[in-house]
Amino acid sequence: MMIEPIFESGMSFGPYPPGHCFYIEKSRTYLAIQNGIKIAEFLILAVRDKPKIWIIEAKSSSPRPETSPGFDKFLQEIADKLSNSLNLYVAVYLKRHSSTCNELPSPFQALDLDQVEFRLILVIKNHQMDWLPPLQDELRKKLKVTVKIWDLVPTSVLVLNEDLARESQILTFCDE
Repeated sequence: MMIEPIFESGMSFGPYPPGHCFYIEKSRTYLAIQNGIKIAEFLILAVRDKPKIWIIEAKSSSPRPETSPGFDKFLQEIADKLSNSLNLYVAVYLKRHSSTCNELPSPFQALDLDQVEFRLILVIKNHQMDWLPPLQDELRKKLKVTVKIWDLVPTSVLVLNEDLARESQILTFCDE
């Protein structure tokens, strides 16, 4: 049995197996503390050879670095959302918010955090392939401190278009 797909920024994500998606943007914990805190859309748990949590932020478009004065602000907002989502997930996992600590799906609760790999992922609808590398490079720079603090692998920050997200099984989930 799969849960219903999530529709964000004109894209359909999922469906995912029960308990393998934490819709952090709609979580009670986030809703209780949301004032002044930016958050990504949702987290996906992929349990293959090693458990991975994909933190997903979806956008329908993106400014181009050479044509938009808002490019840096856009990327900083994405970086804040991804970093905050990682921190909030761990806070919920550790039951730091006692009034909402039971909302985390059981597969997320059952993880040994020291064994989990995290991926911070921006998915942009209909984005051209040659526009992705400059965005990814700049987003990696913005998330450098988060990557360093959490000792994430260098490839943990990804910028994908809809096609690459589908190939990566983010849009249509398959747990091998």
